Amino acid sequence: MEIFSALGINWKILLGQILNFLLILFLLKRFILKPFLKILGERKEKIEKGMEMAEEAERKIKTAETEKERILKGSQENATLILRKGEERGKEKEEEIIKTAEEEKRRIIEEAQKLGKIEITQMKENFSKKNLELVLNLTEKILMEKVDLKKDEKMIKFFLGNLNNEKD
Repeated sequence: MEIFSALGINWKILLGQILNFLLILFLLKRFILKPFLKILGERKEKIEKGMEMAEEAERKIKTAETEKERILKGSQENATLILRKGEERGKEKEEEIIKTAEEEKRRIIEEAQKLGKIEITQMKENFSKKNLELVLNLTEKILMEKVDLKKDEKMIKFFLGNLNNEKD
């Protein structure tokens, strides 16, 4: 201990300082360092969880974007398919309408031709009846006035002239 005195160190004070240092170190470790390390550990865990959550959120965002692109692509394909089907149905309807119109046109033409034939037949019959009536009338008048050949000839020409005038 003389070494300490030769150096000017009081060993009792040094021992007291060492004990005080150890006591302060123990108190710091027990009451300050442990809670401080605990808080640091908790913060570290929170930061790690936050990083994991951020990475998970980033993965979910990427997955959601991929899913969104897939859904958009699928919906565009569906829309294109629906448009194609609509166009096909429209063409089919158009062809059906044209076919129906053609059939209706043919039916109307056939009906008009039948009516025309019927009218022509009726007109011929009416014409024949009128001609027959005229001939009968003419014959009757001629027979009533039968006197001689010259007179017969004049009457026939007269009645034929009237007949031609009536036709015009």
